[in-house]
Amino acid sequence: MKMIGALLVMTASTFAGWIYSTLLKKRLTLLNALIQSFQWLETEIGYASTPLVEAFTRISGRTQEDVQLIFSNFVEALQDPAGLTADEAWQHCIKQNQETLPLKAEDWALLFDFGRTLGTTDREHQVTAIRQTLERLQLQTTGATEERKKNERLYRYLGVAGGALVVLIFY
Repeated sequence: MKMIGALLVMTASTFAGWIYSTLLKKRLTLLNALIQSFQWLETEIGYASTPLVEAFTRISGRTQEDVQLIFSNFVEALQDPAGLTADEAWQHCIKQNQETLPLKAEDWALLFDFGRTLGTTDREHQVTAIRQTLERLQLQTTGATEERKKNERLYRYLGVAGGALVVLIFY
């Protein structure tokens, strides 16, 4: 019976370590998808002069699933009969997705800041805000890449070592 318990503890802790290391990779993937989406948004607004709803609808159709969720929720909130402003709709959809996506607080703050400029300025200022957001996202991506390189194996090993420690203490 003790062996089964020890095996379960080792399996659970190893699995927890793998989950944490996978979250690092998922965050990096999500940040890269956001960069791609904001580049498309810059093109849609800056060069094609596409209205916000149409631009976000087009982009949500061709982006990664997690980012697609943010963009499609934004479109739904904008089209809601409650008559939300673009900023309010963006803040609402970001808050709605905050629990499900593996981004850090500074990533969310960056996205919240971007929403404050949505629909409140002319096209040129909007493109400038998108470019600033892109630059900040690229900095976040660089940091996420370094963090992943540094900590991915660490989390895996800590999961195994933590499980072994618990088994040794209680065995």
